[in-house]
Amino acid sequence: MNSDFAPPADLADRVSRVWRRAGELPPALPQPSVDLLVFADGSLWLSGPETEARTGSLTEPLTGVRLRPGTCASVLGIAADEVPLAGMPFPGEGLDTGLRALRAPARPADPAVAHVLKAMHAAPGAPVSRHAAEAGLSERQLRRRFLVAVGLSPKAYARVARLHRAMASARSSPVPDWAEIAVRSGFYDQPHMIAEFRRAVGSSCVRFFQASAAGG
Repeated sequence: MNSDFAPPADLADRVSRVWRRAGELPPALPQPSVDLLVFADGSLWLSGPETEARTGSLTEPLTGVRLRPGTCASVLGIAADEVPLAGMPFPGEGLDTGLRALRAPARPADPAVAHVLKAMHAAPGAPVSRHAAEAGLSERQLRRRFLVAVGLSPKAYARVARLHRAMASARSSPVPDWAEIAVRSGFYDQPHMIAEFRRAVGSSCVRFFQASAAGG
């Protein structure tokens, strides 16, 4: 059982998706976001953002609520960089309780981080220094605020975002042109993209693309 669902409409600005997994984990890219996990016994955990994909299998079904960048800090009141990758307990029990917590009044989101996130996706190959300057921040200031909102440094987030952009481009192409995809996704060249995929998912972009397609 590996399914993804749209979030409740009233949480679309705070949650990107709700997912359910059981058994062998499918080939997947790392997710640069905090997840609110719901275990089979109803217990709730927060899990930090990934830079490398998880592999293996689950002994029990697991439900996850993928938070948009900034939600953990602004809604739950927890800095994203305080949430470990291995997870930490969250008060309450059950999916409904978790969703209710995400409907709490939010503090204002960090506008500079929101600006940089948008710029990163628009120009994935641009240096962090440029994004920081455009947001009116030094690189150190941006890093500190980005860690609180996102849980990763700007450079780490950008690396993972490039992987997602490359796979989205490949899946939208009848016959992927990997050299072109590499450049459009912000990598220096195709060897750079291959190396980044191997670091993050343990295989080249081509092999990952084939495995994820075979897995549906």
